[in-house]
Amino acid sequence: MKLALRYRLDRKIRATVMSLMGRLTRKSPEQAVDLKSETVKKILLVRGIFRLGDLILATPAILLLRDNFPDASIDFAGPAIAKALFQNLPIGRHYEACQRFPKVCWSYLAMFKQIRAVKYDLAVDVSGSSAALGSIIVGFSAARFRVGLKGKWDRWFNIRLCRPATINKYRNLPELVAAMGLATQPTYPTLVLSSREREQGRKRLQMLICPNEAPLVGVFVGGRKARGKRWARENFVRVATGLRTEGMRPILFVGPEERSLLTYYREALRHRVPVVLEPDARTFASLVANCDLFVACDSGPVHLACALRVRTIVIFLRDNFDRWGPPPVLARIVYDKEAVLPDAVLEACRQELTVTSPVEADIFAVDHGPHRERA
Repeated sequence: MKLALRYRLDRKIRATVMSLMGRLTRKSPEQAVDLKSETVKKILLVRGIFRLGDLILATPAILLLRDNFPDASIDFAGPAIAKALFQNLPIGRHYEACQRFPKVCWSYLAMFKQIRAVKYDLAVDVSGSSAALGSIIVGFSAARFRVGLKGKWDRWFNIRLCRPATINKYRNLPELVAAMGLATQPTYPTLVLSSREREQGRKRLQMLICPNEAPLVGVFVGGRKARGKRWARENFVRVATGLRTEGMRPILFVGPEERSLLTYYREALRHRVPVVLEPDARTFASLVANCDLFVACDSGPVHLACALRVRTIVIFLRDNFDRWGPPPVLARIVYDKEAVLPDAVLEACRQELTVTSPVEADIFAVDHGPHRERA
């Protein structure tokens, strides 16, 4: 209850501040420019959304802008967790966008001062202009070219783009880059772990679960309950026990938001299936990277697993998979308008754990695989 109250208070304060800033600033005049012919040496990307999955879905913009401007520095402004997630990606500085009161009251003034001192050539809101924060950071960056989508929060941009034709989150950033007049191609979210991180994850899993040749299946039990994305807890227990009965090696992951369910799962599974709570994002990623298959409801860890090129089963409890669903080359979606049953998820696991074709095996290679879709 306290967390929910604090979240609502934080959100209300941010909304009030953003609204006030909108009233006190004038709309920027629009510019017509060919970015390919401009000298762009300093780029700032902004993602003003604080969820894990939203940050991971921003990585195609990093990769595509690196391709277009190979000699430019690329910096990022967004939640603190981005610094950990984007290790080994071509990102230089990270500016932390604060979320909580009271720090939110003064932290942005200091951040704006730091950003403006760099004198960026290009600043891009890669949060889809769905929240005021990303638009304001781009606007107050004082970059020569400030890019974002047309809409409610576009007053601070001087390059306003039409919204992409697609609503799918895996496709709209490549389309945004194309709308900027830059070279683009289908590009998937990507996280890069070092060989040491992967090895540490492998060793930890060996301590938790019997090492043998059976497929190792990670099952994440979380999902935003307020958005109707969390499957019933007994369903996850049935999936885990079903996988174990069929000779696979399941392991349950509990997220920080589901910490209160930790005891339930450990008692329900009675040590037959390991139950792990790992709050550190990169350590969690190192565990997921060593799974042969990952199962979860529509949530941030789904996008994390896809970004690691771990084959994924995504359980959708609502019919919004056109917007949030990964492409078939990365994941299999399980949805039923009546109700998704554990047997349907178990069947999807069986199908995914059959021998893949040579092309699929190459795409999902452990060494991260190519991050771009094959022609």
